[in-house]
Amino acid sequence: MMRALVVVLVLAACGSPDSPRTTPAPPATPPPPPAAAAPPADAAVVVEPLPPVATPSEPGEVWLRGSTHVHAAPSGDSSTPVHDVMHWYEAHGYDFIVLTDHNKVTDVDGDTQGKVYVHNPEHGLIVLAGSELTYNRKHCEPPGDASGNCRIHVNAIGATGRPPSKLIWPAHNGKDRVALYTEAFDVAHNIGASLIQINHPQYYWGMTPDVLAAIAPKAQLVEIANAQFVPWNAGDADHPSVEALWDSVLAKGITLWGVASDDAHDYDEHRHEKYPPGGGWVVVRARRDPQAIVAALAQGHFYASSGVTLTHAEREGNDLVVEVAPGTQNQYAIAFIENGKTVETVNGLSAKRAVPQTGYVRAVVTRDDGKQAWVQPVRR
Repeated sequence: MMRALVVVLVLAACGSPDSPRTTPAPPATPPPPPAAAAPPADAAVVVEPLPPVATPSEPGEVWLRGSTHVHAAPSGDSSTPVHDVMHWYEAHGYDFIVLTDHNKVTDVDGDTQGKVYVHNPEHGLIVLAGSELTYNRKHCEPPGDASGNCRIHVNAIGATGRPPSKLIWPAHNGKDRVALYTEAFDVAHNIGASLIQINHPQYYWGMTPDVLAAIAPKAQLVEIANAQFVPWNAGDADHPSVEALWDSVLAKGITLWGVASDDAHDYDEHRHEKYPPGGGWVVVRARRDPQAIVAALAQGHFYASSGVTLTHAEREGNDLVVEVAPGTQNQYAIAFIENGKTVETVNGLSAKRAVPQTGYVRAVVTRDDGKQAWVQPVRR
């Protein structure tokens, strides 16, 4: 029997009112899919049970699986009703989602002004209030690809405001990407967002280390693995991968946590839809409570995954400790990235690396079927 849903009202803010989701053609010579490539739309979604937290720092902490980028029918580019979306995630083992519809407030369950949830979140799926602030325009600076398309997409997570209508933004008519992102961040703050997530930053290219360094201090999260944007995640000969961009700002001492998401729009597994759910998620170490989940995301107490399950993904003393959940027959490689460079790769189910005296270390776990997990950076 399905657990009772615990619903959190979700806010959807808007970009340009006549800016529907578009699907560009991939780059002319797309790079090979990275190891973290999402499963094909007709593949069954298999979600392993989460192990207990090995070293909880607070009573009641557990591993909670969630998606920070989810769409339903109110987005305008999805046909699935909100409650059917929630049932999909609950049925597939998720503990929480952030419903981030485009361009409007999605009222799930009545008046929740000033809250990030509706009902007692002790059991069932927690639905956090969120919004994808979406602005689709032409000709930003720095430029993207030859199409001239520019996409400024930002998630406002844990919003407490409930605007009664669309949020028309930005009023700014310039082309500068930093200014456009800044305006999106201002809108997120105006609706009471607890967290800001930079979505698929290499969509149509255009993101550079300098641009990300300028906007990253005003955000907390960045999508390093969006399941719907595999070619753009990976970069190409002329554009850095999203992970390389992430390392470029981490090297400057900026705190920015990496997220995997499915950015799902289509949920009918029998129709082989274009933007299916289940390709990426985060696993948060927190109490089963909306505010605790938001706080854990803000503090980097989570790892990102496209299918790999971990029991350890955190600092212990002066070491970053990584451990794969037991019971698997697959082979794993654990790579440690220190200040932007891979400094050690361990083949096995567990590894640790001393935190460097300067800079940071993070880890990427790759399974032999290409699925991955990304462990957040730690510093002295």
